Amino acid sequence: MSSRRIDEAAVAQFPMVRHAEEVGWSPLEPAVATGKRGGRDGTFFRDELEAALGRFNPWLTPDAARSVVERLEATPPTIEGNRQMLAWMRGESQWYDETEERQRFVRLIDFDAPNANVLQVTWEWSIKPPARRRGARADLMFVVNGLPVAVVEHKNPKQADAIERGVDQLKRYEARTPELMGSAQLFNLTHMLDYWYGVTWNLSRRFMARWKEPAAGRPAQHGLDDSYRFAVQSFFEPTDFLRTLRDWILFYVEDGETRKTVLRQHQRRAATRVVERCAEPQKRRGLVWHTQGSGKTFTLLTAARLLLQDRERFQAPTVVVVVDRVDLEGQLRGWVERLLGEMQQQDIAVHQADSKAELAELLRTDKRGLIVSTIHKFEGLDKNANARDNVFVFVDEAHRSVARDLGTYLMAAVPNATIIGFTGTPIAKTAHGQGTFKIFGADDVKGYLDKYTIAESIEDETTLPIRHAMAPSETAVPAQQLDDEFFALAAAEGVTDVDELNKALDRAVGLRAFLTADDRVAKVAAYVARHFKENVEPLGYKAFLVGVNREACAMYKHELDKLLPAEWTAPVYTENADDIVKRPIVAAHQLSRDQEDEARTMFKKAGESPRILIVTDKLLTGFDAPLLYCMYLDKPMRDHVLLQAIARVNRPHVDPDTGAHKGIGLVVDFVGVLQALEKALRFDSTDMGGVVERIDVLLGEFRNKLARAEAKYLSTAADGGPAAWLEQRIYEQLRDPAVRNEFFESYKEIEALVEILSPSEELREHLEAYKRLADLYASTRSAYAHKVNYVADLAAKTRRMVQEGAVTEGLGHSIKTMTFDLRTVEALRGRSERDEAKVFNLLRGMQKEIDDATETAAVLLPMWERAERVRQDLEARRISSMKAMDLLEELAKEKDDALAAAEDSGLSPRAFGVHLDLKDDPALGKADVSTMDLAKTVDDLLDRLPNAGESLEESRLMRQQLYQPVLALASDDRRRVVDRIMDLVLDAADADD
Repeated sequence: MSSRRIDEAAVAQFPMVRHAEEVGWSPLEPAVATGKRGGRDGTFFRDELEAALGRFNPWLTPDAARSVVERLEATPPTIEGNRQMLAWMRGESQWYDETEERQRFVRLIDFDAPNANVLQVTWEWSIKPPARRRGARADLMFVVNGLPVAVVEHKNPKQADAIERGVDQLKRYEARTPELMGSAQLFNLTHMLDYWYGVTWNLSRRFMARWKEPAAGRPAQHGLDDSYRFAVQSFFEPTDFLRTLRDWILFYVEDGETRKTVLRQHQRRAATRVVERCAEPQKRRGLVWHTQGSGKTFTLLTAARLLLQDRERFQAPTVVVVVDRVDLEGQLRGWVERLLGEMQQQDIAVHQADSKAELAELLRTDKRGLIVSTIHKFEGLDKNANARDNVFVFVDEAHRSVARDLGTYLMAAVPNATIIGFTGTPIAKTAHGQGTFKIFGADDVKGYLDKYTIAESIEDETTLPIRHAMAPSETAVPAQQLDDEFFALAAAEGVTDVDELNKALDRAVGLRAFLTADDRVAKVAAYVARHFKENVEPLGYKAFLVGVNREACAMYKHELDKLLPAEWTAPVYTENADDIVKRPIVAAHQLSRDQEDEARTMFKKAGESPRILIVTDKLLTGFDAPLLYCMYLDKPMRDHVLLQAIARVNRPHVDPDTGAHKGIGLVVDFVGVLQALEKALRFDSTDMGGVVERIDVLLGEFRNKLARAEAKYLSTAADGGPAAWLEQRIYEQLRDPAVRNEFFESYKEIEALVEILSPSEELREHLEAYKRLADLYASTRSAYAHKVNYVADLAAKTRRMVQEGAVTEGLGHSIKTMTFDLRTVEALRGRSERDEAKVFNLLRGMQKEIDDATETAAVLLPMWERAERVRQDLEARRISSMKAMDLLEELAKEKDDALAAAEDSGLSPRAFGVHLDLKDDPALGKADVSTMDLAKTVDDLLDRLPNAGESLEESRLMRQQLYQPVLALASDDRRRVVDRIMDLVLDAADADD
């Protein structure tokens, strides 16, 4: 085990095992766990799995139980295979009962009695895939009845980017050893300071969530260890953890691909409260108020599924899911196919009401199961269409779905139903908005059953804050005209959706004429094109341009095609048969249905066109595109419509290649509604605080942070020019990892602000200081990294700035990779650069040899632990740089001697590496087992089984043959030594081990 591994284990890994043990998980030593799996090729604890099948399914014969296990072992390690595994865990899969001659559901886990299950936790879960791919070793694995269910990756809290490194590690597992993730459903990432969770097969930082204390009434926790302990125990408490497996993991289809997610804590809480409300005979209403972008629709559908699955409690209920727009209904269809369509296997019907008549028939004939309908299909429906009291209606976008008379029709049609409204916008304190409270909130003192605010969502990183900037004054709408023609009309209309907003704007004749004037459209298009190329496109993000109507969208497309590549922009708006005669420019740019679907799909993909969607009604609700960063708002909006529209830009995004985070959503306002925010949003200010702010506030924040960083990291001069100054900063001030990580965090905060604000005239006077800081950051990262890359971790605009400026010129001799051998070390002795630079350059050379899987890697791997100790001791100033050079010289000599000895012995470097690694093992010494003889056995096996890294059969044969020369050892030592040899021989290049 490397020193890195020991460090991480000391601070997190083994404390987690202890914390899990306290709530009911049994620790299992890695050697024992590997034995129960039948070696590193195995996936399950077959004995536990077969025993559970026998306990929970007495009708299964032993042969049938073994066949079920074989079926599970044959499940492919893909996201579809992972979905199949979860179906087995949940008891949704069937097996043929030969006695009763029928298919029966198979139970692998008892969710109702957690103590009836065998809950185990083990560490260093190593797996060797059958193909020639590097193996992987998970820090911890949680196992239920022999089935791996949760992977845990720990990182050293001293690392500034610990969580990001954990995500990268999990991605490597999925890419090179999917077998490790085939059964596991969840993952945890932790460095004790934060505790994150998510699902396997969806390893994007965006889909991770920070675990928060969910339980009320628990004793107050004090200190880091108590907080960490409580996070572990609340997540893995058996009853709640098993419920996560059973209820809170969802597979769904988006853009034609299978995806997976786990409900966050606010979603679980709301779904549970909805189900409990539906069980209360005296209360028939409820309002779930969850902010835009927080997963409201998944919450709604999960609550529906829980009701329908609990047939006994709810007596074969009917759940009606009500949506209010055709495009949302289409989106729901795809989700229903995967989320709820699978329930048909459990004899739960799913119905789609495609017309008013069909909805009336479904209710009249008392259909059970799920019914999906739009609110408009309730119009004119007969009273008492279904008077049953176990009908449950879930209304999406409740603030507008029940507007006008539609809510009356709905409630009259199902008079005894429990009706739950779901809304994503704050409720207006007006006659129109209070209607939502009156309809759904009457049974709750606060007016809602569950609330998840915008501020909470931002704090949890579920959504991002939104910043806005005013467009050039020559394009802005005159304030008086906005007041007279828009705010007055919109207030009179009581706007709740885009259609009503458009009706108000149709009456604002002068305002529409101003917004669609040819010369103004040309000016706005020119500004958008320039701003997008300078501010948005370099970040790799995308944008919306929101026009006042369809004519405006078509005009913007026409103008932007003169300024940008035509494929960069696409207008998306509704079709009208009269357009070809009355509005030819609208018809000319109208996309077909297939073209629109293609535009929607490609807009969500990085580096693909279109980059700007031009919209006016479509996509302003229900369209989730994390790459959408900027909205050019040229359409007056207010209340729910405004908040829903600008919320399109608040979705978090993390670049999978660079790890760069989208820090905010940006709205560039051409009409002035955000300038008059209080008029535009008649909502409680406590729900809007810090959500929509002028981007100017970020400039002050940038100046303050840069001034502090400049004083702390850039103030000291040095003789010898820029290179000498950089060396002094890197190898003196920033040698300590804690100081270095503090600098990294400070820089990243400043860099994020620069990415948002640049280019900007206000930044001009600060650019020189920022460039020096960026150069110091890039050079320091490269100096202490395993591989040199000056710009790999820089954000997009800063990377271009550093590359163009080439400020690091002159430092190249101090930051590079060198061959790790005695000749190189001796040659370095006479060079003038700092000894610290020489040490880190040599360590990088050693790492490179290991990473490149050269023949010498097997010899170097046993030395890597000592090399890492040299690094850590130098960073902590426990040894001098001169002493570090001496120690590396000893290692280099040892490496050269080992390679020479390997050549003299006739052994391959891989086999000789086994001798080097195990020659001081006390168990082997006590049993008088010769490590040279072991190494010769390894060489013979490598000759006879050359495909052991590719063939599962040859790998098993090699493992069996290796047991023969170590029979004198105790069984645990035998297994440990064989595992270590397999690691060295087949995974010598795996630096993560």
